[in-house]
Amino acid sequence: MASNVTNKTDPRSLNSRVFIGNLNTMLVTKADVEAIFSKYGKIVGCSVHKGYAFVQFANERNARSAVAGEDGRMIVGQVLDINLAGEPKPHRSKTTKHDLLKCLDYDFQRDYYDRMYAYPSRVPPPPPPLSRAVIPSKRARVSMSGGSRRTKSSFSSSSKSSQRSSSRASQYLKVDDLQTIKRELAQIKHKVDYLLESLDRMEKDHSKKSGWVVLQV
Repeated sequence: MASNVTNKTDPRSLNSRVFIGNLNTMLVTKADVEAIFSKYGKIVGCSVHKGYAFVQFANERNARSAVAGEDGRMIVGQVLDINLAGEPKPHRSKTTKHDLLKCLDYDFQRDYYDRMYAYPSRVPPPPPPLSRAVIPSKRARVSMSGGSRRTKSSFSSSSKSSQRSSSRASQYLKVDDLQTIKRELAQIKHKVDYLLESLDRMEKDHSKKSGWVVLQV
């Protein structure tokens, strides 16, 4: 990560420093800024302030490439306003090299960009006054409430009828289930009775045979 030093006033540093205005610094971090601008060349310094940031490149050519490639780009819903820190847009054609060296120190530069890049046109318009707000008539509210009441009553009646039909179906299902269980129990009882009768016959046959053997002896 690059250093935070972006306030050198020598001509080479000024000409290779990029100003990034209208930056949403609540969501965009220093690492994000470096990641965006590192593709244009080596970054030796980067500082992020409230609403703007500075990127210090190693040479002027990289800084101009970054301005040409990123000016007007939208990041986090805001269009960036990017230019060289040594060439502010409002005074680019009127300032001299001597004036830039004299005036563009860090504190003055911060105050300058805070004042010049407020971007009032990008602020959303205020809401309309209360006098212009359309107030629905009482008749419309009554009709809407009546419709909602009719809708609620129809919905409640339909839900009640569906509940009744479902309860009837459940009763029918219960009766069918009981009849099925009754038939199955009857079949089981018949089988048990048959087995008991078979056991009785076997026991009688066995007792008869054992008695006959005793008589023979």
